[in-house]
Formats: sequence, structure tokens, C-alpha cells
Amino acid sequence: MDTSFIFKVMVFYSTVLFAIIAVVLGFIYQCRKAAKTGEMFFYLTFKETYDDKGQLDLVPINSEAEGTEDYKRINEGFGVCFGMFFIFTLLVMFSLAWEEQVGYALPAFIPFSLMLATGLWIAPIFALLLIEANENDLIKIFLSTTIGCYSLVLIGSSSGIDFTFLEPILLLGFLPIFIYYFVNGVPWIWGITIGTTWNVRPRVRKFMAYYSMVWFSLFLLLQSNTARFLAETSPEDNTWNNAVEVAMQLWITTVEIIFRVFEATGQ
Repeated sequence: MDTSFIFKVMVFYSTVLFAIIAVVLGFIYQCRKAAKTGEMFFYLTFKETYDDKGQLDLVPINSEAEGTEDYKRINEGFGVCFGMFFIFTLLVMFSLAWEEQVGYALPAFIPFSLMLATGLWIAPIFALLLIEANENDLIKIFLSTTIGCYSLVLIGSSSGIDFTFLEPILLLGFLPIFIYYFVNGVPWIWGITIGTTWNVRPRVRKFMAYYSMVWFSLFLLLQSNTARFLAETSPEDNTWNNAVEVAMQLWITTVEIIFRVFEATGQ
């Protein structure tokens, strides 16, 4: 008996999502451990401070002081992680297109391993953004966001509700997002990935962060709903490789949502 297509998609998506949660939590733990011993971690030095509630709140030393060594290191770290995330995303796409180009499909564990690598490279950025704010508060928001995304995927793929009515709404709703980045002269790939931190008034930036967060959340719901229709109408496409492709699409949208949440909360 063949395993259902939705089950395959959820196996890949769930594995990456919960692996990222584990890596982010582990990264923060290692940063706190390094702060206690005075050692460096991820080429950064951290100091221990305490928030208004008396909770430990790490701060990367001089990470916001332009021209300092830690400022350069944290920006270089962001650049390397984003670069590797982009490279591995392209490798996933290439591995999934292998069958069309060569005539036979690669084993599903290859594109899935590359997909997992995209998550492992983006996780340090999530963790550092949490630390630069207040990890005690934002870790709850981060966990709520990931669980919320997982719930949206479950609803879209398993509830039996037809969400295709969202297609024209999302199509029209994307226009303000496109205009926002175009008018403000933000490089498209950079802006659509992590949002904007310059050239935009704070109120406008925050509004667009919330707007984009809602748009991508509805898009995630529609994506998972489309996967259900694919499973029902095209049983011949019930392969592990196709499941990786759908899971990768869901994962990229999830990354977008997480960054929008960070931007909306002022990160």
C-alpha cells in the first residue's frame, strides 16, 4: 500500500521545521554557555545582561557599533548564512529538476538533505535576531510562529476545506508588497527575504511587516491546500521526490513568515 502524498510532505516539512527549532534553541544555549566562560561562539563574544524581569538576556558585544570587530563579524556571519541558504535552495531546485534533464530521478534523500541544509544555515540568523532583542520574550514568539505555520499546513492539507477562493485575493493582495519594495528601492531578493531596515518610515515598515505576515500566512494555507488537491487528482505524482518539492515550497514560505514576524516586532 502506497504512503499518502500528504503524509510524505508532512514528514519532510515536519522534520525540517522541528530540526530548526532544536538548532535555534541549541544555538542560544551555546551562546549563553560561551558568555559564562568568556569564550567566543560563532566568532562572536557575548556578555550577560538582565532584563526588567531579572531574566538573563545576552548581548553580542559591540555588535551594533559600526566599525568594531564584532560588528563586522556579525554582519559577515549573516552574509555567509544567507549566502549558503540561497546556494542550498538552488541545489534543491537543481536536484529536483534532475529527472527532467537527465531522465531519471535522484534518490529523495538527496534533495531532502539539501533542503535540511537550508534550514541549518538559516537557523543561526534566527537565533542571533532573537539574542539581539530579548531571547526570553522572542523565543516564545518564534515557537508560536513555527507552531502556527505547522497548524496552517495541517489545516490546508487535511481539513477538507477548499481554500482556492484565496487565489484572486492573494494575487491582488501581492500588489502592495511589490510596490512597497519597488518604490523604496530595496533589492528584490534581499527585501522579500528579510524585509526592510532602511529608507522606510518606522510606521510604514511595521504596517507592511504585519501586512506581509498575513499575506504569506494565507499563501501557506493555499499552498498546503493545493498539495491536497494534487494528491487527490494526480495519484501518479505520489512520489517522495514530488513530496520534497512541495515541502520545500512550504518551508520557504515559512521562512518568509518568520522574518516578517521578526520585522513586525522591531528586529
